[in-house]
Amino acid sequence: MATATTTEDKKPARAATKSAAAKPAAKSAASKSATNSGAAATLKAKTASKPAAKSAKPATKSAKRATAPANRQSRDSSMTGKEHDDHVDRVWELAKRIGIAMFVTWDGKEQRARPLAATVEKDEGAIYFLTDINGEKDDQVSEFPHVSVSFADHKHSKYVALSGKAAVLNDRTKIKELWNPFAKAWWDSPEDPAIRVIKVTPHDAELWDSPGRIVTTISMLAAAVTGRSPKIGENAKVVL
Repeated sequence: MATATTTEDKKPARAATKSAAAKPAAKSAASKSATNSGAAATLKAKTASKPAAKSAKPATKSAKRATAPANRQSRDSSMTGKEHDDHVDRVWELAKRIGIAMFVTWDGKEQRARPLAATVEKDEGAIYFLTDINGEKDDQVSEFPHVSVSFADHKHSKYVALSGKAAVLNDRTKIKELWNPFAKAWWDSPEDPAIRVIKVTPHDAELWDSPGRIVTTISMLAAAVTGRSPKIGENAKVVL
């Protein structure tokens, strides 16, 4: 026979059920709270470990050049005044001896290069070229006056590259002074009204002066065998 259960008998059972059900919920809430606290602590630790904002970025090459001394004469800071003067003399000497230069201009989109016979005047600090007004280089120089002029003696492995400012001149006296037999291949006489003078005033130069092709080749072959850097001559960048 089944035993009757009163209402009062049921209450403790329900209360016990509620208590039992509340425990997992409380545990879950506590676990969630601990997880959140741990995540916050981790985030705080990561934030603290991050390096401070880069307020002072490393100086760029351009910035370094801008802050360099105005009288910087060479990549080699140990270069003496005499060494600088010797390199400058060598630059002008090689340019004059080689005579033919690659004259490089900018047309607004690309660089343009052409070989030209050069008249090198160290005392004036200038390089002259005869040109024709029908050529494009005159217009390029007028619009973009910064140019480069390179001389190469491949036979003896000697090279000079100069950078500077150019100007197109209608100097009839200078044209007559620069006139030579080679110019006759392009114009009948120095009185030709189409002739102009391009004057380049270089402000710096780079020099590669090796002892010659044979010595350079031997040095490079020896370096390939020994693993050492080849001694192929002198290199210097100088302010003119």
